[in-house]
Formats: sequence, structure tokens, C-alpha cells
Amino acid sequence: MKSQRKAIIFSAILMMTLIVSTSVFVKGQNETNPVKEKFQEDLKAAVMSESITVAQLKEIKENLAILKEAKSERQPGAPVDLMTPYSAVTKIRATMATVKEPDRTTLRQDFQLMMATKQPEPSAEPDTPGKKLGEDIFAAVMHGEPTPPQVQQLQDSLNSLESIKTSGGSMLEKFRAMKTAKSQIEATMNAGSFRPEDKQAVLDDLNNLGGRGGGGGGGLRRQGL
Repeated sequence: MKSQRKAIIFSAILMMTLIVSTSVFVKGQNETNPVKEKFQEDLKAAVMSESITVAQLKEIKENLAILKEAKSERQPGAPVDLMTPYSAVTKIRATMATVKEPDRTTLRQDFQLMMATKQPEPSAEPDTPGKKLGEDIFAAVMHGEPTPPQVQQLQDSLNSLESIKTSGGSMLEKFRAMKTAKSQIEATMNAGSFRPEDKQAVLDDLNNLGGRGGGGGGGLRRQGL
């Protein structure tokens, strides 16, 4: 019985090591990352106290891999995909919710801190208002608690804005399409459960995209904050 328990704990620790070493939050193998190190130590403590199972660790590892792949796949001009990373983060949170206390609260706090402190990946794409809008919406979705339909709407609206660049319509048609997409994003951000700072960053981005206010008066107002 003891040997079986030791084998399970060893497997769990091995899985935990793989989670941390391949995590999307690891900035570099030779860099000191206190947030990562705390997560690793707290995972180890949860394994030793048997608060987390091998199956739960495997679920977290698989979804962290999905999140990492989603972050690395995005290429300039490619369709925006918010649903895949959103689903991965949602599943990670759901798995952590099944961990036994007090480790559940500790690991959840570690995960939220890693999400909040992660630095954006270096990009060769030039900084533009549209790029910043996409990055800020991504951050808002990852840190907030929007519903799947709201994330889908944000994804569709970002792709609509992206398609305007290559559409063959008239300037008036492009203007109307941009105005519609921006209005949809604004409405979703005001309706969804997002951090106030993320919500305001996106609303500010919308004001800076294609002229102040996108063609409707004195700019998008700050609502619900």
C-alpha cells in the first residue's frame, strides 16, 4: 500500500515538474521567476498532502499546453481565436476548483497571479491601435469571467475589424463595418464581467482606433465603472 502511494506521489511530482517547465508562464529556463517558483512549491505541497490527483495535474498540464500553443500560433493577419485559450483557462480554473482545501485557494491565487504578471511575447508585428486592441481584449478575457457567447462576440468583432483591411468595399461600407464592430465590442465589455482596468483599456483602444469615437460624437464613454 505504501509503495503504491509512493508511486502515485512520484508520478504526480513528475507531472507537476512537466507542468511548470512547459508552462506558458515560464519566461526562460535561466530566468528567476518567483511567481513560477511559488506555484511549483505549492503544487508540490498539494501533491504531498494528496490534495491534488494525478488526473487533475494531467488536466491542468493539457490545458496549459493548449494555452501556450494558442499564444504562439497567432500570426499577423491570421484570424483571431479567443475561444481556444478562453476554454483552456476556464478548464484550468474548473480543475483547480476540485482540489481539496486549503491548497485549492493557494493554487487558484498562484494561477491568477501568474496570469496577471505574465509579460507579452516579443512580436515582430509593428505596434498599431488595432494590435493593442487585440492584446487588451485577450488580456481582459484571460483575467475576467465573461460568458462563452461574449467571448465569441469579441472574437467575431475582432475578425470583422481585421477583414476591413482587405475588403473591397467602399470607404462608407468600411466605416459602417468598423463602427458596428466597435459598438459590439463596447457593448460586450460593458456587459461582461471584466476587471475595471481591462475594461477601460479596451474602451480607450476603441477610441483610438480609426479616429476618436469611431464616427459617433465625442468618443466612447466609460460605462459601468
